[in-house]
Amino acid sequence: MTPILNNEHELNFERGGPSYRLMQRIGLVRGDDPSVLRRIVAFLALTWIPLLILCLLEGRAVGATPEESFLLDFAAYARFFIAVPLLIVAEVIVGPRLTSAGLQFVQAGFVRVEDYPAFDEAIARAAKRRESPWAELILVGMALIGAWTFTAETLGGGATGTWHSTFISGEAGRRLSFAGLWYHVVAVPLLQFLFYRWLWRLLIWFRFLFTVSRLNLKLVATHADQAGGLGFLGIAHMSLGVFAFALSAILSADAAFRIVFHAAAIETFKMPLVILLIVTQTTILAPLLMFCPILARTRREWLRSYSLLVVRYNRTFHEKWIDGSPPEGEQLLGSADIQSLADLGGSFEFIRAMQIVPFSRRIVLQLAIITALPGLPLLLLVVPVEKVLDALGGALL
Repeated sequence: MTPILNNEHELNFERGGPSYRLMQRIGLVRGDDPSVLRRIVAFLALTWIPLLILCLLEGRAVGATPEESFLLDFAAYARFFIAVPLLIVAEVIVGPRLTSAGLQFVQAGFVRVEDYPAFDEAIARAAKRRESPWAELILVGMALIGAWTFTAETLGGGATGTWHSTFISGEAGRRLSFAGLWYHVVAVPLLQFLFYRWLWRLLIWFRFLFTVSRLNLKLVATHADQAGGLGFLGIAHMSLGVFAFALSAILSADAAFRIVFHAAAIETFKMPLVILLIVTQTTILAPLLMFCPILARTRREWLRSYSLLVVRYNRTFHEKWIDGSPPEGEQLLGSADIQSLADLGGSFEFIRAMQIVPFSRRIVLQLAIITALPGLPLLLLVVPVEKVLDALGGALL
């Protein structure tokens, strides 16, 4: 029978929080329905559409240079048509998987009965942090400040002379750009707030995992996932690849702009891609390494226990079938002793093959592919389509 926790319903990462309740009040979120499409349309109506209208009025939709042309900014499309929707869609992809993974500790019997109060307390702390108004106020402040100081343009030193500059230089002198103002005061802060909000919730999840990893978990070294039964954590963290994809899409779009309009060499983007792969893999998978000590201890203890069992069983088998006379009326051929001997040896080898990390190489590879996927179209900008098709055909044949 599955144990019942006192506050099981409070363990969620896609719902709740001051901003979520605000969206419920104004009708963006209706009841328990995440209202994904409605929210995506609303955010586009607050970001990309006003920017388009203002740029048309200011003559910056297609300006004198590619940098001054809103409609030629590939990164803007990636931000508002890929990153923003993905950060919202993540609530039906990432949140439920993290919640399910958190509850699986109890449902699978890994948490001992005496540790239920500690597990309940960990859920309560996670819910309290999620509902903190002060935390979200800080995130709003970070987004408002970051819109002026922490963007790809400002970090790259290319924030002047663009369609989103806050001032326009002309014959009549410098004048305020409402498109640039909307970009820095509304559009980018909304995008960054969505990102920081998810980052905060992932930090809450990581803190919850840290607490659970310190419990005396009842793992199973012979589990088929070869991770003591914790392989579900790696699978759950695969969903975090949606954030890596969104970030990679923005960076790839910026690289595409430089390749198309400034003839930048694609080789110059190799190192940023490698750095992105390292950062995303580390951010997504490194927190799971906190389970290494208990996985290593479980493997060690089960190896010792099964080693002693193997010795006892093998010695008894030898004494019965080798040293002594075969039992009367019992045939060696088809004896269950042979099958048990093989099963026991297989279990011992399975424990020896157990990993001390709760994710496999396949998870690492899949995350790398998800992160690199938005960059693949860059090849079509520098390599003829015919050569790409020939290379794919050669690989397949």
